[in-house]
Amino acid sequence: MVTDHDDASVMFKRLICWFSKRDIIKIQLCKASALAIFFNVLFGLLFYIFEISHQKDLTLLDSLWWSMVTMTTVGYGDFYAQSFIGRFIISYACMLVGIGIISYFVGILAESMLERISKRKKGLMHIRYEDHIIICHFPGIDKVLQVVEELRANAEYESKKIVLVSDVLDEIPDEIAAANLQFVKGNPAREDILMKANVTVCEGVFVLAQDPGNPDTDTKTFAVGAIVEMIEREIGRPIKVVVELVSKHNLKMMRRAQTDGIVMHEGITDCLLVQEYLYPGIHDIFQQIIRNTVGSQFYIFETRLNGYTIRDILQHALEYPSNLQIIGILNKGKHILNPPKNMCIEENDKLIVLAENRSDFQNLQNQMLASD
Repeated sequence: MVTDHDDASVMFKRLICWFSKRDIIKIQLCKASALAIFFNVLFGLLFYIFEISHQKDLTLLDSLWWSMVTMTTVGYGDFYAQSFIGRFIISYACMLVGIGIISYFVGILAESMLERISKRKKGLMHIRYEDHIIICHFPGIDKVLQVVEELRANAEYESKKIVLVSDVLDEIPDEIAAANLQFVKGNPAREDILMKANVTVCEGVFVLAQDPGNPDTDTKTFAVGAIVEMIEREIGRPIKVVVELVSKHNLKMMRRAQTDGIVMHEGITDCLLVQEYLYPGIHDIFQQIIRNTVGSQFYIFETRLNGYTIRDILQHALEYPSNLQIIGILNKGKHILNPPKNMCIEENDKLIVLAENRSDFQNLQNQMLASD
């Protein structure tokens, strides 16, 4: 059973812990509050002493009430001074002191708010979010905003909190702040900076190439990815990590970081140029497939359709009301596009699906299993 003594003990410990943080704003507020209480009692006593002879029904509690409403300049008028000393000395001094204390309170709060806004803009605040997304490095405003736009185009991430971590910014740009991103200043390859971004309870981390034109930037990307993966193993909680690779020559190194995904853009533009020459319009098709904001997208799904063939799934997909195509399969770590129709789904296989909505394949799978 919890006793009053236990409650008092807990409150006392919390108070000690609170003061131990040495927050100057809190200390100033406590001092101002103590000062306000002191003057409230002082003026209440003086009012009672000099007014009791003029107001026979006046009580000490009434005097304290008068002192409080006078100091706060509320002035209800239910009690007021009738003696000369009460009016021109006690009341006058009470109002002046009250105005001063209120001004002091307002100044402290305004200073606290301005300081907090400044720290947040400069990336000095500790992030309190949970289940959020962290973007490491700042290659440019357009690049970061494009990643955010694509991410939030997915219904699951529309309102997801996002934190930017970078050591090249002195404060968060207005365009990034307008996109509702928080900012942490510092090198994301440092564990203490990642902890400020609350990495241990985040959902995932994007590690962008700090300088997309310089292959040497891959070493920074590798360092961040490897550190986050080590933190993941230490805390025993999954953190999805996707990194951007500049040079294909660093692919082997990046794989050692054991991140969940690696996106390498070197060579893709060259291949796409040739494909566009051979088959004009192929670029627009790729744009639609890789963007969440337009048309259908690729999805990779774990599946419970063990024992079914690709032909079985395709036949059911033809009868499904929404547009849905089985593009490929992940089998024993291999990506097989346009797989043989007689290929059978095995345990732990994943299907590569082209669909308008993420839920379409799940609904199709449930229908197939229910029909058995």
